[in-house]
Amino acid sequence: MLSRESILAVKPRVKLVAVPEWGGEVYIRPLTLAEQAKLGDLGIKHEKGTVVDRMKNGTLALIQWCVCDEDGNHLFKPEDVPTLFNQSVSVFLRLQDEITALSGITKEAREELEKNLLTAQESESESS
Repeated sequence: MLSRESILAVKPRVKLVAVPEWGGEVYIRPLTLAEQAKLGDLGIKHEKGTVVDRMKNGTLALIQWCVCDEDGNHLFKPEDVPTLFNQSVSVFLRLQDEITALSGITKEAREELEKNLLTAQESESESS
């Protein structure tokens, strides 16, 4: 039987992911419930924003929160986001897929997110 203390002492599980574009591997950890809530809030806040805003405040927030060291501590800081934004998209797509899978986020939820992003992009291009 689990105790309160044993549950609260659990460290996040981490997974090693190859990132050939960076020449090595990084650890990732699953999203916490608090981070998933923040991601949802960011999505609402920036849903009518530019694609750049949505990427910086969605995809890159996910990467900043979940790419970690072997103990689950953040590897990136908020001030790293501008530099990360100018890196290869393939890195972030792979890491995003790995993080969502490790977090137990369903394929259906991911498809809904992508559909919403595409709809927003189409609306943005039509208004330009």
